[in-house]
Amino acid sequence: MRVSVICTVLNEGEAIRRLLDSLASQTRQPDEVVVVDGGSRDNTTAVIREYAHRLPLRVLGEPGANIS
Repeated sequence: MRVSVICTVLNEGEAIRRLLDSLASQTRQPDEVVVVDGGSRDNTTAVIREYAHRLPLRVLGEPGANIS
């Protein structure tokens, strides 16, 4: 079974760090983590990049999409 985690973010630099830490510490990590960024203007993108070596991340940028 494959496990995917999909999350939407907008200016969630510190919250996304807690989420990614939690996912990285699981005994069974997800097969993919898709982060859809609605156009963050804080450090969200930089935080996500820090985890590129620890998790199978895919980042989609959708500025102004009003996603939730």
